[in-house]
Amino acid sequence: MEWYIFALLAPAFWAMNNVFIKFLITNKYKSHFPMIFTVIFMDTIFAIAIAALTSINTIYPYSIFAFLIGLMPLLSFWFYLNALIKEEVTRIITLFQLIPVFVAFISAVFLNEILGAQKYLGIALIVSASILISYKKSGTKSFSGALKFMIPFGIIIATYTILDKTLLGYLDFPSVFFWNVMGTLAGTLSLLSLTKLRQEFIRTVSAVGKKGVLTTFVGEGLYVIGTICSLIALSLVDAPLASALFGLQPLYVFFYMLLLSLFLPKILNEPKSKPTILLKISAIALTFVGTWLVI
Repeated sequence: MEWYIFALLAPAFWAMNNVFIKFLITNKYKSHFPMIFTVIFMDTIFAIAIAALTSINTIYPYSIFAFLIGLMPLLSFWFYLNALIKEEVTRIITLFQLIPVFVAFISAVFLNEILGAQKYLGIALIVSASILISYKKSGTKSFSGALKFMIPFGIIIATYTILDKTLLGYLDFPSVFFWNVMGTLAGTLSLLSLTKLRQEFIRTVSAVGKKGVLTTFVGEGLYVIGTICSLIALSLVDAPLASALFGLQPLYVFFYMLLLSLFLPKILNEPKSKPTILLKISAIALTFVGTWLVI
């Protein structure tokens, strides 16, 4: 299959996972660490299944690097859940467009990839879109409180993306995924050695129940499929080309949430007033233009 098919499928599955995570953190877990731990254990199940179906390469020192890089999502997910608790998922996902901005700057500093005027104009449009989607006039606050969480999230994920892309030059995509997840699992087990976090995890999972855990498993399965698709795309084409299509994630989320708000509002319901929808559409359009200029 062509690379662009995988690059289009990745954000579609990620967007589904975003909706699941928003529902779960809002209505079920209502706490950061128990959900982080549950999601990572689910990822581990999928990683082991992939390892059983295909060969996993162990190449020194790249497997170790992939393992250590796997610690980064553990921290980024904490920022992401904090943002989801405070804000609508459609606003949060549009803020994902900060990631290409950080990728551009990190690449310039560490890889000596200096951008032209057109690309910096694209970055400015992406930043403008992020500021626009964060605008939320409510009392004395004019901007979403999620922005302070999404900035460090974007920096971590941008660094993680660049490092994984580099590793794909030495390891195949199943191996990168497997060792990433093993690193994340190791970080999780270290945190669970703390009595307070372990007790909170056991208490919360018991309260969530079997249906909540099963829903988490399904949602994380969608994330894993999207991640595998993204790694395949990255292994077939340059990162900027693949990331251009990954940027469609806000549009997918906007579409999914609109359908849920219209037909299943009891599951997840976001404001759907005309000004709010127009604001989100404008921000998404700006991110597309900005991403096109950067690419």
